[in-house]
Amino acid sequence: MRKLTFLSLAALVVAFPVGQALALDSPQDAKVDVFIALSVVETVEMDFGAVIDADGTITLDTNDVIAADPANIHQGGTVASGIYTISGQPSQAVDVAITPANANGLLLANFTTDVGAGTFPLAGVMINGLGNLPMALGADLTVQSGVAAPGANQALNFTVTVTYN
Repeated sequence: MRKLTFLSLAALVVAFPVGQALALDSPQDAKVDVFIALSVVETVEMDFGAVIDADGTITLDTNDVIAADPANIHQGGTVASGIYTISGQPSQAVDVAITPANANGLLLANFTTDVGAGTFPLAGVMINGLGNLPMALGADLTVQSGVAAPGANQALNFTVTVTYN
């Protein structure tokens, strides 16, 4: 029995030499890109001017012009395309999405920009180390007669969502 114990102990020492650890630490690396936070600044508020309370749709283009008014509901007033600057990580591409929050019989749809649609690089003029994308915005405004309440300076809400691509 003594031989068997000695042989078992010898086999154990050969399998696990004294001083060798049974655990292993293996340092590894990970990576991350840290981008500058995106911002959207409105320079000029979009303004469709004055319309009458009648069913119709007008189209404001990106050059401060009512480009379409088939029902003749536009009555003049100040007309302005929205002007925005998107800022963030220089030379990075961003996606821009615009979502209306329609209410009160005044419906926004079919947003257009002077930079096109889809993905854009933040490659404009560098300001304080930021990449910039100037953007003009137009849209269609539909008036629903009898639902829209008469009144000046009614809010037409929408959200500009910008994400890194």
